[in-house]
Amino acid sequence: MKKHLLPLLCLCMFMSSLPVMAASVKTMLPADTVAKLRPEVRQVVETVIKASGTFNIEAVTDLYAPNAVVADEQPPFSWNGQLAGVQWINSVQKAVKDFKISDFKVDLQRIKTFQQTDEIVYLVAPVEYTGLVNGEHFEEQGAFSFVLRIVSGKWLIKSQAWVPRNGL
Repeated sequence: MKKHLLPLLCLCMFMSSLPVMAASVKTMLPADTVAKLRPEVRQVVETVIKASGTFNIEAVTDLYAPNAVVADEQPPFSWNGQLAGVQWINSVQKAVKDFKISDFKVDLQRIKTFQQTDEIVYLVAPVEYTGLVNGEHFEEQGAFSFVLRIVSGKWLIKSQAWVPRNGL
């Protein structure tokens, strides 16, 4: 009977520490972090993701910070500066053309991971790209991580990086 007492005692100690652990997690978050993603930030991300499926470079021309960095699996793999988004969209369009993908579509899924303050936001946007290659269904799932900052009163993308699902 003594053998079973130690695990039971450990379990009781763990259960009694849960309220303390929950309180400490709350204190680790910055005081100015809020629970709901800002609508203006969501709009920027939705515009960028949609533009990557329609190759609309005009939609993204004013959404990137002067020192922005974009990373993706399309050569040359990274783009810098205010035109990084335009250059990235062009590379996506080139890849779709090179791989002869038809019915190319993009689906931004629910954003569940984000941290934000009044001046900066970090978020992870799950995305699925689909289409047809030689009549066969094509699908790539992954996520973009974004960092957006307030620049002259406007939310702009500071960094954007793609990670395919098989890379997680």
